[in-house]
Amino acid sequence: MLNESKPEKVRYGRSQKFRLSEKGQEAVKAYEVTIAAARTGHGRAEFDAARKAWSAPRGLAPEDAQYLVEFGIAGHTLKEAADALRDCGTSAKDVKDATERLIGFGMLEAVPVT
Repeated sequence: MLNESKPEKVRYGRSQKFRLSEKGQEAVKAYEVTIAAARTGHGRAEFDAARKAWSAPRGLAPEDAQYLVEFGIAGHTLKEAADALRDCGTSAKDVKDATERLIGFGMLEAVPVT
């Protein structure tokens, strides 16, 4: 039996900002095109189907789009992103979990400290 351990979780300071990687930028552009096409449809079902069609090939959840779009506006700390998304019913824990997941998918990256 092999001794398999989980990779150590990377911890970031409170002032750490995150931004879209090149892969994340491409995903946001594709999302914008997908949603624009869905607007020609009829209602929420069309929107939900478009989000699923966008997220599935990337291995993402449909709601990951809101995080990518927000981080695409500007580099944000976790707190800044949580504050910006609060009106969407998103908690600080949701933002933290999504950020870790999206870093793992190569969609977000930490902004180098200068």
